[in-house]
Parts: sequence; structure tokens; C-alpha cells
Amino acid sequence: MKYDEHWEKLKSPDFSAYDNMDPERKLMLVGADPFFPDPCIPEHVIEATKRALDEGKTHYALDNSYAVPELKAELVKKLKTFNGLDVDPEQELLVVPSSAFGLFVGIRVCIRPHHGDEVLNIDPGFAENFNDVYQMGAISISVPTYMEDGFQLRIEELEKRVTPNTRCLVLTHPNNPTTTVYTREVLLELAAFLEKHDLMVVVDQSFERTIYDDKEYITFATLPGMKERTISVFGTSKDFGLTGYRVAYLVAPKPIVDMLKVATFNYVGPTNTFAQYGVVAALQNPGYVDEWNRIYDERRRFGLEQLNAIPGVTVLTPDAGFFFWVNISKLGTSVEIRDYLARDAQVGISPGTWFGANGEGFLRIMYGTMKDTDKYKEAILRIKESLCKLSVRD
Repeated sequence: MKYDEHWEKLKSPDFSAYDNMDPERKLMLVGADPFFPDPCIPEHVIEATKRALDEGKTHYALDNSYAVPELKAELVKKLKTFNGLDVDPEQELLVVPSSAFGLFVGIRVCIRPHHGDEVLNIDPGFAENFNDVYQMGAISISVPTYMEDGFQLRIEELEKRVTPNTRCLVLTHPNNPTTTVYTREVLLELAAFLEKHDLMVVVDQSFERTIYDDKEYITFATLPGMKERTISVFGTSKDFGLTGYRVAYLVAPKPIVDMLKVATFNYVGPTNTFAQYGVVAALQNPGYVDEWNRIYDERRRFGLEQLNAIPGVTVLTPDAGFFFWVNISKLGTSVEIRDYLARDAQVGISPGTWFGANGEGFLRIMYGTMKDTDKYKEAILRIKESLCKLSVRD
């Protein structure tokens, strides 16, 4: 049987390590799904969604942006006030069913399958970005970042890897899993690099509302000359907790949006109509997110103190998101420590190798799961106790 050899490079998370955990004791700090598995969506969002169903708003959203008019209006306002982007909603905006799909088609429009095209991917980075490239018949080129400089981009690492075959760069900002918020200086250097090599950039901004310590957050497309080079992908899953709604949106130059409209219609069709009205309610009244961020910050501070007290473990203070990127390289490999914690602590976490080859020696530990903060703290203390035993043994 003939098949695309690029697909041999696809990687999927292996969840089997959690199968034998005690169902009465296990605590999972794995998925980037706010407060999973507990209910969390506020009542005003639920009511708006129900009302849309009651009013029969269940047909295709065939507006020019594949958005219901109310959502399109709210997105234009949000993009202006929050991101500093002036967007023509008829030509530069497209609503899509999930940021994962937005990233896929955003990358796809930049490459030509089976032409040897290359895509620069930050490593550690969002795992699906690597898979997307290979599924398209292109080549993912890993660009390393380093803990000693907070996982900021080093432009020299990009320069080492750019070739005549390079078509675009994929940037998750803030980064998942390192939590890095890239500085203005670094982003300006990146902008100059893209102009120098005439490249596009696909930017995933899924965690843009969860930024700590008053760090400056810059929407990349607002930098001089970058709007025409940038496909910006925005979600509602992480920042608003609407993971099951599957509503996202992207901003790009008109010629790209025109192509992506055709691709979206052919691949998946317009986004869930009644769910869009729930997103409208979230955008109109996003105050609940501030309360979530307060909870995240409390958990961040507790976890940081406990994890950094473990001999042989190092954790940088998260810039953004609701997860820690934990260096456990002195204790074992990422998978070894993942498996050990599942057995000994009955806590599930993610091995760093799920996020690229440069994730070896790290764990991603979520602090945004489950509503009960006491359960979260119990999970962190169990991790601490287990890893301290390893440290003593070593």
C-alpha cells in the first residue's frame, strides 16, 4: 500500500500510562482545558447559547466571515481594543471551528505539498504544529529555545535553519508549553528576520488574556510591516473556557482570507451557529475571566514555591497560561518521571517530549484543571513528596 512517508513522523500523546491509576485517588494535571472535568462556563454564556437554540439559530452561518453578525461586530471591537488591530470584517476576518483548524489552514496556505517546503517551528512548542506540517507533505524544522534565557527566541538559531525552501514560521505566543511572553525587542528582531527572508508567520494567540506580572503583551501583527505577513489565530477555548464550543477566528490579509474561506467551506463548513452566540455573551461580559486569572495566579504562586523546593528540580516563573514547565532532567527522562508520578503519586502530568525533541528533561504540569483548589494543592504536594524521594535516592 502506498502512503505519504511524511506521516511516519506524526506523534500522538500516549495516555496509556494513566490507565492503571487508582480511580479513587488519581488527580490529573494534564489537559489545557480550564477546570476540567468540572463545570465552569458562567450562566450568562450558557443562557445565550440556550436562547440561540430556542430561537432556531441552528442553520449555517453563511455571512461573508462565516460569522453571525453579532459575533462579527464583537470581534471587530475586541480586536481593536484588546489587540490594537484595525480589521476589515468583510475582507480580513474569518470565523473557524477551532484554533487547531485555523492553525492547520493557516500553515497550509503557506506551503506547497511535496515540494520540499520547510516550516520553522519553535521547539519546545505546541505539538500539533509539528504534526500539521508533516500531514501537509512539508518538513518541520525545529528551532530550539533555552531555559537560561527564559525560552526567548534567539534570532541566530533561526538564521542557522532558514534555507531557500523555508516558507513560513509558526509562533505560539504566549508559548505553550514554556509560558514565554516574547519581549518587544525579540519580536522586532523576528520582524526584521521575516522581512529579510520574505517569510510569512502564523501566530497562535490562544493564551493572550492570561498574562502575569504586568508583562507587556504584543500582538505581532501590530508591529510595523507585519500585518501583511501575519496570519493571526485566536481562540476562545483557553482564555474563555469554551473548549467544547469550537469557535475560533483568524485575521489575515484579504488574498489569504479569500483562499481560506474556500478551504474552510470545503473541509468543515461554517462554525457551529448557536455556539457563536455563547461567544458573543463571553465577549460582551468577560469579567469572569478576571476571577479565573486570580485563581490561576494563586495556584501559580503556590505551585512555584513547592516545586522549586524539590532538590534537583527547577521551574521558571510562568509568564502566561496556566501550566508550569518543569526541569526534572537531574532526576530522569520526561517519560520516566511521568510514569513514576502516575504510579507513586497517582498524579497525571505531561512529559515534555510531547512538545518537541527539545522538551526532553521537562514536564508540563497544569494548574488550571479542576475547580477545587484544595485538590490542586494536594496534587502538587503529592508530586513534591514523590520527587523528593527520588532526590534522596539519587
